Amino acid sequence: MADFSASWLALREPADTGARSARLAQRLADWLAGPPLDAPQSRAPLGVLDLGAGTGANLRYLAPRLGRDQRWVCVDRDRHLLAGLPLQTTSWAHAAGIAVSNRGGGLRIQAREHDWRVETLNLDLAEGAAALPITRGTLVTASALFDLVSDSWLVGLLQTCARSGSPLLAALTYDGRVEMEPPEPIDGLVVGLVNGHQRRDKGLGPALGPSACSRLVNGAPGLGFAVESAGSDWTLEPDQPGLQEALVSGWVHAAGEQIREVPGASTEATLRRLSTIEQWSRARLGHIAAGRSRIRVGHLDVLLLPGGSGGVGQEPMADRLPTRN
Repeated sequence: MADFSASWLALREPADTGARSARLAQRLADWLAGPPLDAPQSRAPLGVLDLGAGTGANLRYLAPRLGRDQRWVCVDRDRHLLAGLPLQTTSWAHAAGIAVSNRGGGLRIQAREHDWRVETLNLDLAEGAAALPITRGTLVTASALFDLVSDSWLVGLLQTCARSGSPLLAALTYDGRVEMEPPEPIDGLVVGLVNGHQRRDKGLGPALGPSACSRLVNGAPGLGFAVESAGSDWTLEPDQPGLQEALVSGWVHAAGEQIREVPGASTEATLRRLSTIEQWSRARLGHIAAGRSRIRVGHLDVLLLPGGSGGVGQEPMADRLPTRN
């Protein structure tokens, strides 16, 4: 699913917050608090580059957990989403009792003894890593992004991070697994179609889709990163009908696009398959309306730390990669 609307981002933010690996966030904070890579900059605020920042959910999750002065640059190609970031972050700060002010087009957030500055940057990530403001030691982070990028785009970013000694935290990368209760006979077929759709070009070249997780975990050690990973699955319960309904709607749309583009398929066969997907949708929405639906969506958080031995600390990949149906 590749809905980037503000309403979708707001709907998913609580699920994202509950699913993310607090352990990896703490591991990153501990690493950043260690001996500085560059002694003259040891007292400088931490520079953070948030890719595909949207309305700022990653900022709101991560900034309080890093425990130091920070300077955030939140990058997105959608001006409308970026325009909503200051307002949503200000509302979040007020609710948490944190002082916030808008200065010079950016935000200044004063959280206890720490000072966070936030600015937005309207930039199309398709311009590649060379266009990104990554300097030595910049923390690069993104949430729900890397399954949407191409292999070459990801390699370019990793190489840039390696050259600059930048850690990278990739949160909530979709890994292709979906489990639904109660089951329907064609659940596996629909998930397969959705995963095929995930590999389409999302503006950054043919997307990695569910293979992004293994690409991150297996490709980074060769560039000198130590890699740690942790599951960050959504586990959606019956009391989360809005997000479940949005997922089903998005999956039906993606599956329909895949079916319509099957080479050589007759109009009759296409209509028959689309009808089958619509029947599946009605059944799944019925389960949601009846309060008996549970959906689990597989994600992975990956932390890359420069200057490591290139080792990998993670759960077995077989437990996280999509099952063939």
